[in-house]
Amino acid sequence: MRVVHESIDSDDELKKLRVNLAKNAQTQALISLLENISATEVELLLHNVKPDNQAEFKRSLWAFYIQNCPDTDVFLEAFSDNQAELQQIELDAATEAPNWSVAIELFNNRFVDMPFTLSLFNQVEAALGKDKAQLKFTFKDGDDRIDCTRSEIKSLSQGEKRALYLLNFIFEVEDRKRKSAETLFIIDDVADSFDYKNKHAIVQYLEDISEIEHFSQLILTHNFDFFRTLANNFVHRERCLMANRTENGIELSQAEGIKNYFIGKWKRNITNSEFILCATVPFTRNLLEYIKGETDPDYLKLTSLLHWKEDTAQITIGEYYKIYNRLFGTNYPTNDANSFKELLFNKANEIKDRANHEGLNLEDKVLLSIAIRMRSEIFLIEEMRKIKSDDTYWCQSMNQFGALIKSYIKELPDSQAISTLEKVSITVSSNIHLNSFMYEPILDLTIEHLITLYSEILELESAVPVTQESEPAL
Repeated sequence: MRVVHESIDSDDELKKLRVNLAKNAQTQALISLLENISATEVELLLHNVKPDNQAEFKRSLWAFYIQNCPDTDVFLEAFSDNQAELQQIELDAATEAPNWSVAIELFNNRFVDMPFTLSLFNQVEAALGKDKAQLKFTFKDGDDRIDCTRSEIKSLSQGEKRALYLLNFIFEVEDRKRKSAETLFIIDDVADSFDYKNKHAIVQYLEDISEIEHFSQLILTHNFDFFRTLANNFVHRERCLMANRTENGIELSQAEGIKNYFIGKWKRNITNSEFILCATVPFTRNLLEYIKGETDPDYLKLTSLLHWKEDTAQITIGEYYKIYNRLFGTNYPTNDANSFKELLFNKANEIKDRANHEGLNLEDKVLLSIAIRMRSEIFLIEEMRKIKSDDTYWCQSMNQFGALIKSYIKELPDSQAISTLEKVSITVSSNIHLNSFMYEPILDLTIEHLITLYSEILELESAVPVTQESEPAL
């Protein structure tokens, strides 16, 4: 061996290779082994490590280790004594496999437009209870296909991740269904981050659960559209409750206006509630836009009830009733000469000062949203008049609030009012009329949030003296 080392050291390339190999602990161990065994043993080792012989070599090694391990008898005895328990573990694992198969089939059938389909990598082993179920995600693009595990997936959307959480829920449900286990499921905002197709798939599965005698559900959600979908499908109206914050805590009240809030509550109470009267303006305006277009005189007049325009202060309650009667074929009195704008602000102030707010409060939220934006525009127009030194200035943009706030920020980028005005833009400005038929964005806001924002706008407005030109005489 000394002669071999001398021969290697005399060659610079071989010497460099020998030094590099010596740095690797495993290589060094192999070199040490080869140096300390006979040529016959080296030849046998090289034969056993050939690819075709490695499997048998591993078995022989394990047999050798077990035969020479002093604890082998203890392990064999423990294995023999616990055969019944081991068989039960395998049996339990085997009973889980069908549950996974059912859960996966339900998932693939119900949740459409997912970028993958699910199956099991180890279907046979799992069915025999020899291994835990390992999910396989199959992605297809034309003829291309790739299978991977969950840990290998890095780019699922939030909705797709939540869909996978539901897979575990489906598995648990199927397991409890098989065992006929009495169960109360508490389901909290399960529809978040899902598109409409998959949201309805969730509703369908929850309906399936409701039909199982020994299952009960308590479903919680902040999403009114999901809430309404449940009520219109399988949850009885009497069991649809809304949580309201009061001075004494949280109370539950019967849900209202689930099917059609406008027809179910507003339309038949427009003369009984001035809050409802004010809230119907954006809905009426939307219908005029769809039926007659944006150049219709009635549409333009209602625009002046949603924005601060030259004629806003002059429009009376009676004039609004005339437009409403023409559109809906009603015959309500039209002789009320009081200012609609003043009614709007008075009712907004009443909501602000009210101690308790019960029920859905949709009319209060819509009314406050209109009042918040209109008062914001009053503030902005007064500010722009001062900046322009023009007491007759009015904004002529079709997107009035957006145009006003952009101009204001450009002129006064450091104004402390900007943060409040931006909250108005984000919270209520576009929601007033773009979602008049569904109102989900406003419904998701608490009445307390809108009251706080309204109070902030009042503070801004109170600091600005209103010129005569901005308050046309009635």
